[in-house]
Amino acid sequence: MLHVVTDSTADLSPSTVQEYGIAITPLNVIFEGNTYADGVDLTKEQFYAKMATSKVLPTTSQPSPALMKERFQKIIDQGHDVYYIGIASTLSGTIQSARIGRDMVTHPERVTIFDSLNVSFGQGVLALEAAKMARIGKTAAEITARLKNIRERFKLVFSVATLENLRRSGRINNLSYLFGSLLAIKPILMLDTDGIVQQYDKVRGKKNALNTLLRFVETHPPDPEITFGIGHIAAPERAEELRELMHERGITNTEIFEISGVVGTHVGLGTTGLLYVAKD
Repeated sequence: MLHVVTDSTADLSPSTVQEYGIAITPLNVIFEGNTYADGVDLTKEQFYAKMATSKVLPTTSQPSPALMKERFQKIIDQGHDVYYIGIASTLSGTIQSARIGRDMVTHPERVTIFDSLNVSFGQGVLALEAAKMARIGKTAAEITARLKNIRERFKLVFSVATLENLRRSGRINNLSYLFGSLLAIKPILMLDTDGIVQQYDKVRGKKNALNTLLRFVETHPPDPEITFGIGHIAAPERAEELRELMHERGITNTEIFEISGVVGTHVGLGTTGLLYVAKD
């Protein structure tokens, strides 16, 4: 039987992880010289409380190949094959660590690695689908075919409340930051099907940001059979507002979740996003 593995950026709930037996490998966050396993040594609430008061932006790192090898080998030794779904290789070196770790196990042919080309709930949806299929005896090849179909239809669009984290993490330059801050301009960003962050639009003010997110969903209607994710970073009220707006539009299969610290480091407090699979 296949055993599904993903990492802490997948933002799966503890109950889902337990119900489907999904193994979670944590990425790392580094605060003022101290390294913490994401979601293990610090909860999301603790992480964002520290980030809100810290003068130094935390950094992140992927799991080591040795840790990946250890996780994979343990599953193989228990008589299972491994199906690993990782955070987009365009955003992190975690997939590369997994590939090196796979080559170190006794039977590397028993480890399948799938690049989600996504992050957060997008990655989590793929991991959950893989676990459901594995449970009913589907092969790695059958799971991969299904995940590729979902991956091609996945949409991620998000609004940031501040440009500071994007500037400090090197995602935008100082001139863009100054211009945007002076005019209160906020970018609306999206993740394309190649796993690259792109600008979808830029707006002024919260109301315009919400309207732009709604316009995105109208342009790319969701698949009603797959849960529609509403993610936030220390902004539950804004996430709830988005859920109400989705419900008004007949999108009721929604789930609110807080985004992991590894991702939150780069986009900042107050970020909200929509993560879902489109019909086509």
